[in-house]
Amino acid sequence: MDPSAVWRDRQHKWRIEAYRVPDLRFAIFATNGTTESAPLWLFGMAALARWLMTHAISLDDLEED
Repeated sequence: MDPSAVWRDRQHKWRIEAYRVPDLRFAIFATNGTTESAPLWLFGMAALARWLMTHAISLDDLEED
């Protein structure tokens, strides 16, 4: 399962991967240098929007990876 898009925040603290499997899913990874956390799976755009709001990340803060 390859991601269709990958973004990072400007501080490179988070990596977000989008997957188009039967529905739209997002995997969120916390990054720290060379290590990453296990993915947090979000289902749908509404879940991603809530996650971005709770972490105070705007769409302008995301860069394509």
